[in-house]
Formats: sequence, structure tokens, C-alpha cells
Amino acid sequence: MRKYIILFVSLALAAQLTAQESTLMHFMRWSPQSMRSNPTNLLDTTRYYMGIPILSNIGLDVNSGFGYSDLITRKGNKLQINREILNTANDRNRFTTDFSMELFSFGIRIREENMITFSLSTKAFGSVLIPKDVAVLLLDGNKPGGTIEANADVNGTAYVEAALGYIRKIDDNWKVGGRVKYLAGAVNAYGNDMKASLYTDPDTYALTLKSDALLRTSLFDLEEGALTNSGAAFDLGVYYKTPIHGLEVSLSMIDWGWITWNSSLKEYRSFVKNGEYTFSGLESLDGSFDAVLDTLSEAFKFEESDTKTPYSSFLPGKIFLGVSYNLTKADKFGFLFSTRALHNFQRTTFGLMYSRQVGNWFTVAAGNNFMMNKLFNPSLALLLRLKGFQFHIAAENISSFNPKDLKTVSLQFGMNIAVWAK
Repeated sequence: MRKYIILFVSLALAAQLTAQESTLMHFMRWSPQSMRSNPTNLLDTTRYYMGIPILSNIGLDVNSGFGYSDLITRKGNKLQINREILNTANDRNRFTTDFSMELFSFGIRIREENMITFSLSTKAFGSVLIPKDVAVLLLDGNKPGGTIEANADVNGTAYVEAALGYIRKIDDNWKVGGRVKYLAGAVNAYGNDMKASLYTDPDTYALTLKSDALLRTSLFDLEEGALTNSGAAFDLGVYYKTPIHGLEVSLSMIDWGWITWNSSLKEYRSFVKNGEYTFSGLESLDGSFDAVLDTLSEAFKFEESDTKTPYSSFLPGKIFLGVSYNLTKADKFGFLFSTRALHNFQRTTFGLMYSRQVGNWFTVAAGNNFMMNKLFNPSLALLLRLKGFQFHIAAENISSFNPKDLKTVSLQFGMNIAVWAK
């Protein structure tokens, strides 16, 4: 178990993933999935809807700083780690990713001013912060002189979410909405402010290690047959139609909450004051990587222990600010600002989009998301409405159409049964 913890942390060196919310779906207010970023989005367009079980919405976000071709090279018949990664990696690399599947959902409008919604979903996210120097150690081994300071944090969670929502139309210009969520946690790995320092002797090349790291974990208890880890979260949103014709503004807070973990708890602690070992580095993927994991695991001396002390972890809370302008009844421009916070990590994104509605049955949208480490992230989404069925598909942050060079992509698709407002 210990060496796989090391593997999980080490792989984060090779990728800097940041999950990306859908900019395009936020502005497609014919789709129930637009409420993922603001719970007020559906009231004016839909009388009632029901998601096709399991297929109503599936979302996967993979947003990487490196593609396969950046990480791996081939020399003859042997795969090798591409050493150029040391020139392109950041000093502090964060890995985050998200997956969600909506199992069941429905919403019904009551009169003209109110709507009740419900959804049951499975969700998972992961976040790891790890320094570039660990990759240097893996590839180059011990270097003479100097001290490497390595601080890391880990938060990986899988859970089930039941969300009850309410939307209220105050007048022709204002709407407010919110959701309360019950969370049932399945799996968690949580470690905050894990520290290690590595010093290499200039004469003997021996590595002196000091560490103070605690990783807490909670796993699904098969014997109990239930999810006993519980938590809560909320969403809040507001929509305003400005006096300027066609100009609309929305603001929301999404996934602000926590889960308390008390099932099948284990702790992995590394506390080393003056440990020494020597490692010469890894050049290829010829089977020696397993030995490297054993070496690092032994060096950090992760000790496993059972515990009965519960702990809490937080969801990655998000804030969205959307501005849209209806140029015509069929043409819309939109801007979406989003920020996400978890631990000491904050990611901010700016998205621009344009959508064109063809009749009452088809909408196409295209745009781009601007991120700090990459400005060009094109996106495309399609929404189809036919005889009570609504289909949607979105592909965002497409960095390359060559799978080997693909660094970022965000996918979302699904179908719902709906009756729309006239």
C-alpha cells in the first residue's frame, strides 16, 4: 500500500490537471445541466423535465499540462521518460480532476414563479500538489549539495449527492434559487501540508531525509453495506435582467460544503528526523520503476495504523459570474468568470462564447476558456430538442486532435425528457 501512495504522488509530477466547468452549457438555459453552474437557469424555459436514468448527464474533465508525447519517448523498442519534462514542469505542480454521473433527476414548475428540482448523482474529484524537485530526483537521482524542500497536499474524494432545489421568480427582472445537498462519502484520501526536506552530501552523494507527513484515508465498508460518511453542501444563485435590452447578469456559489469521514479509517504517517539512502535515478520504463517505488517507500517509512478519530474534508467550492447579451432572438454572446478554491489552491478561468439558435430545435455554441497557464482552449457544444427529448453534448478545452498530443479536454453529454415553456 505504501508504495502505491508514492506512485500516486509521483505521477502528479507528470501532469498538472485542472478540472474545468462548462462555460457553454452555462448559457444553454434550455438544458437542465445549465443549473450545474447556477440553480436559477431553467425557470423561464422549462415547465418540467426528467433525466433519463444514468444517461441524463455524464461529465469528465481532464486538463493536463502535458500530453503523452511530452511524457514518454521511444528509443528503439524501449519506452523512456522524456527528460524535456524537467524543462517544462512548474516548480509546484497540481493535479486535479473531476467526474460526475447523474443517476436520476427531475424538476417541475409550479405556477409561473416557482420550480422544484431534485437530483441524485455520483461524483468524484482529486487534487494533489507536488513539487517539481521530486521528478528531478526520480530522473537524475541524488545531486551534490543543496536541500530540496518538498511540500505537498492530497485530497481525493468519491461520494453520492442528493440535491433538493428551489427557484423563485421575484419579478420580470430577478430570479433567485438554491439547492441543499446531502452527501454520502464513499472513499477519501486527505493530507494537508505534508512536508519533506532532502539534503544530498556533496562528497558521498548520500541523501538525508527529514519528513513530517500524515495521510488520512477512509474506504467504503463492504461489511456495513452502507455509506456511513455523511456531509452537507449548498448552492446559491441569483439572476438579473438589466434595464439594457438583452443584457443579463448571473452570480452563483456552487458546492460549498464538507464530508465527515468515520468509516474504515487508516492513517499513513511519515516522520523521519535523519534518514539516509542513496538513489541513482530512473531513465526508462523497463520494469525498474517498481524497484524505485520500493526504495522511496522504504526511505519515507510510511507507517500504517488504524484510527477511530473522524476527520472532515471540504468540497472544491466554486463561484461563477456570468454576463450575456442577446444580439438577436437567435444570437447570444456570453462571458463567464469562475473561480474554484480547495486547500491553499485557487484556480480562476475566463470564458467567452457565442451561440446560435436554429428554430426551436437546435442550438450550437462555440467559445474559448482563458486560463493562466494556457490561453487557447477552444470549445464546442450542441443542444437538440425533438418531441419532448433534449440531447446535449459539449467538448471544451480541446488542445489537440491527435490523442498523443492531447493535453486538455472536458466532455459532457446526456439526455432528458422535457416539456418547455411557450
